[in-house]
Amino acid sequence: MNKALNLRLAGLLRIPTDFDLSRNYPAVVVTGPMLSVKEQAQSVYAERLTEVGYVTLVFDGSYFGESEGTPRGQELPDVKESDIEGAVDYLCSLPYVDSERIGGLGICGSGSYMSVAGVKEPRLKAAIVPAIADISTSPMMGFFRPEAEVVAAKEVYDKGEGEMMYLNFMPRAFDEGAAYYYSSRGTHPRWSNQVVAWSQLELVKYNVPSIMKDMTKPYCVISGENAWSKPSSEDVFNAVPGNKEMHVIPEASHFDMYDLAPFVSEAFEFILPFFGKNL
Repeated sequence: MNKALNLRLAGLLRIPTDFDLSRNYPAVVVTGPMLSVKEQAQSVYAERLTEVGYVTLVFDGSYFGESEGTPRGQELPDVKESDIEGAVDYLCSLPYVDSERIGGLGICGSGSYMSVAGVKEPRLKAAIVPAIADISTSPMMGFFRPEAEVVAAKEVYDKGEGEMMYLNFMPRAFDEGAAYYYSSRGTHPRWSNQVVAWSQLELVKYNVPSIMKDMTKPYCVISGENAWSKPSSEDVFNAVPGNKEMHVIPEASHFDMYDLAPFVSEAFEFILPFFGKNL
């Protein structure tokens, strides 16, 4: 439940194979790329964590997938952060989850959201980010429309006089992304590459490094050697003052880190020790 918006969120809760209701388990909230639904990259990571004993939760963000909220397809940083808080609320309500051992893992765009949630949400004890997409300095800026055009369209829509304007946020021409989203690797019936255009007005001013200077918890960044997001990941990592670590997976690109061997397995060589010592 996103309490701030009073919206119900649809999620997938995974429990370890040898689950024992009398035990208290560590848990991890796993979030995925912008516009993604719970069955995509986030479930790849959640399944691996559950295999080694963690309770995991993935969910559709507000306005996406099977979760509530209209207009559909709004990618808003503040909402994404409050979605994570709602996920932590849910995990804390479970009698078999140790509320003192809850971590967060964010993939791609939600790496930014999870990073900020790690600063703001006291119940998250550690955060891992396989890739942080800083939209304002990333190739995804090419998906945006001129600001004046978007503002004008929103004003007309808000008056009930025009249609919703959408951005094509993952066109087939973006080859590396298309190889994931438009193939059996990542396609899903509830996924769409269309995002409400005025989402960009919030995304472009989302300054993650300025927030991360207040991070006091264990923090880990994992990026690919050839990832277009690697410079953004480094910027956010460098902004964190304290207990932190960063690892770069050789030869991996940004989208390789979503689901491909051997790159995900190599990421888990750092993810599991990090959660093991911090949760």
